[in-house]
Amino acid sequence: MLIQIDKLKRRPRQINIAEQATNFPALRDLIEHGTVAFNEMISGNLEATWAGDVIEVSGLLSTAVTSPCSRCLKPVFEQLEVQVALCYSSRDDGEEAPVVEELEIEHDELGLIPFSGPEIDLHLDLDQEIVMALSQQPLCQELCRGLCPVCGCNLNQGNCDCEPPVFHAGLATLKSFKVKQ
Repeated sequence: MLIQIDKLKRRPRQINIAEQATNFPALRDLIEHGTVAFNEMISGNLEATWAGDVIEVSGLLSTAVTSPCSRCLKPVFEQLEVQVALCYSSRDDGEEAPVVEELEIEHDELGLIPFSGPEIDLHLDLDQEIVMALSQQPLCQELCRGLCPVCGCNLNQGNCDCEPPVFHAGLATLKSFKVKQ
């Protein structure tokens, strides 16, 4: 997924994406650690346009993921739609910045992604967009009761006879600790 800058200056470019999640570094790490499984390829359409000194990449990506419920570990299926809106600005590494008394706004402060060279590789930035769209605490149901902390029984399927865990006696005084405002 490379964007050739010279070709983009002449006309906008349509980018059709159909790639395996393992082609993206952070997604590959999530898969290898068992955090998430991708059930479909990552697919979508993006448009890259040259707008003066800024290159805009926008569009929609979609895929389907399965991840464990954050309370009971039951697999949770989710259809993921990722709205992409990236802005790139060229960076001249060869130029030395003049020393001035005034503050200058940097690329990252404007939300611009700096690039240098004749092309832009979208893999890392799309990788980040997809990771940010993943549910941080997926739930199989809103009122999921989770697992018993003692025996590990799924409390959604029934109750267990375990006693609640006893906390360390030295920390018991913290239970009644109140902060005065």
